[in-house]
Parts: sequence; C-alpha cells; structure tokens
Amino acid sequence: MLNYILGKNLALYVKRHRLLVMCSIVLTAISSLFLVVPAYLIKPFVDEGMKLGTDPVSWKIPWIAFDGGSWLSWHQTEHVLVDNISPNRLLLLLTGVAVVSTILKSITSYFGELAAAAFSNRAVLSLRVDVFKKFISLPLGFHQKRKSGELIARATADLSVVQSSIVTILIGLIQHPLSAVVFLVYLLVMDYKLTLIVFFAGPVILGVIRLFGRKVKKHSVRVQDATADVTSAYQETLLCLKVVHEFSKGGYEANKFKNLAQTLYKRAMRWNYWNLGTTPILDVTVFLFMPVILVVGKMHYHHSLGDIMSMVYAFSRVYAPVKKLAKINNRLRTLQGATKRVFRIMNTVPAIREKPDAIVLPTHKDSIEFKNVSFGYEPDEPVLKNISFRVKAGETIAFVGSTGAGKSTILDLVPRFYDVTDGSISIDGIDIRDVTLDSLRKQIGIVNQDTLLFHDTIANNISYGKPDATSEEIEAVARAANAHNFIMAQPKGYDTVIGDQGTLLSGGQRQRIAIARALIIDPAILILDEAASALDAESETLIQKSIEKLHGTRTILIVAHRLSTIIQANHIYVIESGEIVEFGTLNELMALGGRFRELYDMQYRNSG
Repeated sequence: MLNYILGKNLALYVKRHRLLVMCSIVLTAISSLFLVVPAYLIKPFVDEGMKLGTDPVSWKIPWIAFDGGSWLSWHQTEHVLVDNISPNRLLLLLTGVAVVSTILKSITSYFGELAAAAFSNRAVLSLRVDVFKKFISLPLGFHQKRKSGELIARATADLSVVQSSIVTILIGLIQHPLSAVVFLVYLLVMDYKLTLIVFFAGPVILGVIRLFGRKVKKHSVRVQDATADVTSAYQETLLCLKVVHEFSKGGYEANKFKNLAQTLYKRAMRWNYWNLGTTPILDVTVFLFMPVILVVGKMHYHHSLGDIMSMVYAFSRVYAPVKKLAKINNRLRTLQGATKRVFRIMNTVPAIREKPDAIVLPTHKDSIEFKNVSFGYEPDEPVLKNISFRVKAGETIAFVGSTGAGKSTILDLVPRFYDVTDGSISIDGIDIRDVTLDSLRKQIGIVNQDTLLFHDTIANNISYGKPDATSEEIEAVARAANAHNFIMAQPKGYDTVIGDQGTLLSGGQRQRIAIARALIIDPAILILDEAASALDAESETLIQKSIEKLHGTRTILIVAHRLSTIIQANHIYVIESGEIVEFGTLNELMALGGRFRELYDMQYRNSG
C-alpha cells in the first residue's frame, strides 16, 4: 500500500519505521471513530432532552434488526440505551458522554500525530543524508553539467515538500476515509433512501477531484523547476559577487533575478488557481444537494427536527473528509513531482564505479604509466589522443602547452575523477580501474590553481585529510609548504578562522595552505595543477621553494604556465591539441628549438 501511495523509492524510507507508522494509523483510526459520537447525541439532545416537564424520556439510537436471522432481510429500528430518565438528567448524561469522547479523541489524535511526525521526520532525515552522500559520490562530470543551485534546490525545497507531505497524506488517507465511512454507515442506518438520493453528487465530486489533481501535479513540477532556477541565481551571484561589483553589474543581476522571481510567482499562482479552486467547486456542488435533506426528509419521510439536524450534521461530516481528501489528492500530486526529482538524482548511476572485486592499491613504489590513453568529456569530442608516458617513483614530471591543450585533464585521470575512453593508466603495474577509489586517492595529494578552503580554522583546513593529525604534524607540513611564518602572524595562529573559501587570506597564502593540506596525508603522488600561475613573484618563489623541498621524496606531476616552477622536473611533456608533441629534459627541449623553446622565449621575453 505504501508503495502505491508514496512510490516505491520513498516508501522504502518510511517502511524502516513500521512500528511508528502502525501506532500512528491505529491511534488515528480510534480518534476518527470518536467523531461519530456527536451524531448519536444530537437527536436525543433535541427531541428528548429539550422537552419541558419531568416526564421520563429515553435515549434511543438508530439500529438494524435482521428478520429470521437472515442477513438479506432486515428493517430499521431503534435501540434503547437509557430508559425512564428525566430530560435534565439525560442532558447531563449526553454532555458527559460528549466531554469524555472529546477528551479521548484529543488524546488519541495527539499521540497519533506525534507518532506520524516521528516517522516522517526520521524518514526524511535518512533521505536527506542519503541525498548528500549521493552528491558526494557522483563524479565531477555529473556536477559540471548541472547548476549547483539546482542540486541545492533538490536537497532543500523538494525535500521540504516531501517532509511536509508524508504525514498529511498518510494520516489523511486513514483518517478521512474512515470518518466518511463511519458517518455514511450512520446515515444509511438512519435513512438509506434519503442518503442514496443525496449521493448522486458523488460522480460530480470525483470528477472535480481528478481534474484538479492532474492540473495541480503539472503546475507543481513547474513551480519546483522555477524554484531551482531562483536558488541557482542566488548561489551563482553570491559566488561571483566580486565580479558583479567589479563590473558594476548589480542592476543587471537584479533585473535577471527579478525575471526569474516573476516566473516563479506566475507559476506559483497558476498552481494556486487549481489547488485552491477545489474547495469552492466542491462546496457549491454539495450545497446544491444539501436542501434535499431538509425538504425530502421533512415532507416525504416525516423526520423529526432532531433526526434532520443529526442527518445534516452527519452529511456535513461525510463531506468534510471528502473535501480534505481532494486537498490530499492535490498534495499527493505535488509530492509525486518532488519525489520524482529527488530520486532522479538518487537513482543516477555514477560513471566512476569500483569493480566488485577491486583490490587495495599497495603503496606506490615503482612507476605511473599511461598507455595509449584517449579521453573525451563527450563521446565524439576527444580531448586527449593516444597519450603514453612513464614516470618512475620519486621523479618529477611537468606538462606544458597552450591553454585548453589537455594538460589538467591528464592529471584528473590519475585519481579517477574521470575514466579513460581508451588505453589504460597503471600504478606499479596495476590498472587504477582495478583498485578501490579510497586506496587510490589516499595516495594522491592535489593542489589546484583554484584553491578550495573551508570556513574553518587554518589547522582544521590543513588536517582535513587526516583529522587526527597532531599539532606537531600540522606544523611540520606547514613549514614544508613555507606557510608556518605567515600562519603565526595571524591573530590566533593556527586557530584563526579564514572565512568563506579562505577569503581572509591572500592567494599565495591560500596556495601554501593547500600544499600543506595535500602533504598532511603523506601522499606517494603529488599533483600540482598550476599551483603558482596566478601569484605574485614573492608568492611564486615561496611556492617554488616548497616544490623543491619535495623533489625526490615523492612522485610529482605538475601542470605549469610559469616555466620557472618546472626547472627541477626530470622530464617535461609538451601537450598541444590533446597530444604529446615534444618531451625531454629542460636542456633537451631548449636545444630542440621546438614548441617548448617558443613558449620559453615568449614567456621570458614578455617578463623581461
């Protein structure tokens, strides 16, 4: 049943809390049964309790008697609950019953809703954590093709819809139908002919619910998509706020955001047209049939005032759950749209996966080898073509070439941020696709041009890869990265919080923190992707000294535009259009007089 209502994916999370679900359903069902008590109180209250004088009265309720013990032959009768009681005492008795039933209904309703809140929040808690884990597990290629704001909207706005809807839908689908059935049985016992006449409105009501439900689902999807666009705009503008200020584009960005916000407003209003329209349409439909009870009940079936008031109350209590079920149907359609978007991400199969029999990669001691490696981000657009080279453990190799030639892509293939299209990459003779991702990446330290730091202390940023690192270990790698002196000059030294993405530090300081962070795990392989390309001369010199300290202690792969940072490299590979066009030592390439010499002369001529 849960699979049918919530969908198989979401139901799996709810089923983990079966006991709470059952408690909530049982308590809600009991609470719903107490709703019918007032219907049994109205008739005796009006017809008997309001009589003047002291003549004894009785409390009777509608009943069914079967003729000759057959279920097929029956007639309506009344069952006496209390007989020979004064009207005033009957009023006191009815009032007491009403108070007790109200208290019991309130208690069962409270604990039922509490259990429902518990299982829904626990289910969404598990789902929210799993969505976050999924985001982390998906490869870089997945995230690079999507707006981060859109993904954030899936994890926030859509999950908020899920959280707010589960309880309303599951409890409502128990409470409201049960309430309607209980009152319907009461009405059928009171007067089944009159009840059937009124229920000719049923097909009209169901038609309205179905029509409005379809429209609500369609517009709900559009609202959530527009919400994702607005969230993306927030996130992107905040990330690029410095650029916005630099070019005085605040007005332009505000207008662009205004258009997105207006689109969201229009879609939200269209959703409201249909979502809010259900109730008045149903009210009109039911109101047209309600006079039938009064007219036919009085003129044709000769019911007493108490009978008619009791039946009008019961009919209203049948209609109220139907109206709420229509709203729940709309809510369910909205939930289906949100769930579909969330689980579209959850069911995404990562392009980078471990083999079932993947092995742990031993500590790198021999070599890294590319054999005829080709790669493209898109199937028909190769970025690398037939790349082959071998670097021995402890050596430093560098890749140079034009922007967009594929240098950084080569480095991204080593930790399996992407998988090769053709060929293979092996470490110590083992194909990296045959080892676990954890054992591979724990041997690799990476420093990128765009340094990513957390809004945390310097010490915590450095020890990110090794949370249990001692202060001595943190200081040692900071010294190796030429970062210790500037760190000690900070207000709180290693305990200084560096701001969002490290904005309270200079570019050179952030890079040296990143180098220290890469070294804390004592990597056998160090990848430096243009680590000094955007730094001033002093910072570049410090970064270069940091790299020189590491020379020979681990295998280092460098991508550099600043050729001064690769002087110590054992081998240099020149990459153009995704292919190796030259390779050799610095002196060999200079003597060759080819592309490397051209890049060298161009850089130093411009700097001179």
